Amino acid sequence: MNTLAAVLILHAHAHISPVNPIPTIYTQQTSKKSLNVLKLYPDNTYNFCRYRTNKIQRDTGTYQGKRKQLKFTSTERGQAFNPVAKKTVYRGKKGIYLKTTKGIFGGTPDFFIAKNADCLKKPWNFNQITQKLEDNIAQEKSKIPSTSHSETAINAAKRYFLNTTSNYARGYNTILESNYAGPGIYSTHIDGKLVPWNQDTSDAALFSELNTVVHESVHLNNINHYVIVPGIAITVNRTETCRSSEFSIIVPKDLPQQIFRWGTYVSKGSTASSNISGIYGLMDEFSAYMNGTRASLMAAAKLLSEGNYAKADIQLDHASRTYFALYEFRLFTAWYLHYTHQNRRDIYDKIMENNNLRLTFTLIDNEFEKIIGYANRMCINGNCNAWKNYSERFSKYADPCTKELIREEKWLSEFRLQGATQQNYRDYLTTGLTASN
Repeated sequence: MNTLAAVLILHAHAHISPVNPIPTIYTQQTSKKSLNVLKLYPDNTYNFCRYRTNKIQRDTGTYQGKRKQLKFTSTERGQAFNPVAKKTVYRGKKGIYLKTTKGIFGGTPDFFIAKNADCLKKPWNFNQITQKLEDNIAQEKSKIPSTSHSETAINAAKRYFLNTTSNYARGYNTILESNYAGPGIYSTHIDGKLVPWNQDTSDAALFSELNTVVHESVHLNNINHYVIVPGIAITVNRTETCRSSEFSIIVPKDLPQQIFRWGTYVSKGSTASSNISGIYGLMDEFSAYMNGTRASLMAAAKLLSEGNYAKADIQLDHASRTYFALYEFRLFTAWYLHYTHQNRRDIYDKIMENNNLRLTFTLIDNEFEKIIGYANRMCINGNCNAWKNYSERFSKYADPCTKELIREEKWLSEFRLQGATQQNYRDYLTTGLTASN
């Protein structure tokens, strides 16, 4: 086994057992065939689902407020179906009121505190109306042939990726088992246009999607904590934020057009959580990009050790397309810290007091740097044709960020927890908050 494979498989046998904060659950029965479920987590995130007999609509985001006034901020697009999205509501003893006066004078709440919470603690894709998993409902209705007449293409793809990660990126199978997002669940856009999944579940079609599947699945696992690597996840309490797009006022005018992921993640009008949820959304993307890249490099290392250079090249090519997110999200984070220090000191001070957030950044940053270093050393004299694109893509996509980071690095140096590693990270955790391994 080569060096990269040995190092990346360090956590192969560590199963993630996330300690999920227990939410307060509220329900709103709008008809016999429609149920709204709102879950408020102690870390100031929420999960809203509208259950109907034929579909589930989901919205996630954050809420802020003290005592009885709560303001909700969605991190999703098209959340009009959620009656609390982008609104301030009143929380009383009986439940949640959409109008403050109604709550103050003791009216009937719009959302009641759930009495039978056990059935509502199941995964969000368990339809509370039909009492079936969404995948099973789709399976019953699907008339599209897949690898087996008894299962949907989505289920076939999920089984494929569970098997692939078990064989080539050990540890990520536990991430996918916990919360899976694969073809047919996430959407693909090219040049701004939606490209529907063709439901091809062959190895030739799916193998190149490994990086993306791990990336998107990590997002789902990051709802209650941040995944560092399989086996390590850190719970972070969220504090007040501002949008990342606000830091554009300190960014050199010629830089945004040179940064590949600027428009999607931090530009004005971006609906990504990395913009709307500020630094907490940036950490979510940082975690997802690092783990997606890491899974591809793990698979490539294993394939190279087996002499399967063609398939290794597929994973190396995809890793060479996502590795430079390291420099982009380091810079976005530095700009966020710089901007809030100068313009939103209240936000900045709370960030710097958030030990678990700083620990999350430190560990992801360390791991991202490490895996790229190992990949470079592995491919200097190896059969890594696809990784040769690394230098070309570094010059085009990473260089603008690394040059600007020379000026902004001091903000990251102050933000990092010096000395924290995956081996001793528990020593740095804030008392009362948790991690898993």
